[in-house]
Parts: sequence; C-alpha cells; structure tokens
Amino acid sequence: MAGMKTLVRCGCAAAYVLALAVGLAGSAARAGGSGLDEEQDADAGTPFFGFVRNLEARGKGLADAKVTAEIKGGNAALITRADAQGHYRLAGFGKDVDPANIEITCTAEGFKLQRTARRKLSNDPNAPIEVDCLMVKQ
Repeated sequence: MAGMKTLVRCGCAAAYVLALAVGLAGSAARAGGSGLDEEQDADAGTPFFGFVRNLEARGKGLADAKVTAEIKGGNAALITRADAQGHYRLAGFGKDVDPANIEITCTAEGFKLQRTARRKLSNDPNAPIEVDCLMVKQ
C-alpha cells in the first residue's frame, strides 16, 4: 500500500510538471518570441515599441507620457500612453506605409524631448522597430 501512495504522488507530480510545461510553451508561442506580449494583426504594418526615459534620472521610465506616431507629410497619427515603467507599443499603420516615413514623438508634463533613439530589431521587413524617447526636464 505504501508503494501505491508513492506511485500516486509521482503521477500527480508528473502531471503537474507536464501541465506547467504545456502552459509555458503556449505562452511563448503567443508572445511570438518578440517579448511584446501582443500578437500582430495580419493587416497591420510594422509595429513600434520602446521606452520614454528621463535622461536626468539614469534613464528611469516616465509613466503616462504621450507617444505619437505620425506619417511624415501625411495626415494620420497613432497615439498611446506609456505604462508605469515608461514602456509603450503601437501596432503600426498598414503594410502599405513605409516604416521609414513614421516619426515617433513623445511628450510628458514638465519634460521636453531631447532626442529619439531608433533601431530595427532585424533585417526582416516586418520586424518591430524600437524607438526610445529620451527626455529632459524643462
């Protein structure tokens, strides 16, 4: 009987480990390996993400900063707000819009935009583009 209890405990532990592994694998698949936690819409263009940072506070994120993506020379804009850590994500305009023609700007009360730092994550044309807004106090 003692051997049976051990077998049952081992079976439960194995089932728990298997369920945990399946759950983690499913989360990684949904994240798409990009670390952005959101799936890209099939019709959306290149996504943008990054941080709004206070340069005078060792790059600490600025919560609730307004982030605007505009098509240069166009009349369309996407606007979002940075989260508590200063992180933001914008899905993109459309596949027909060249990401090189998108300008990201940030505003935060009491701060001015010093500069933006932009980098493409890979050579894949649909790869997300990171744009960090580097802010200083006014």
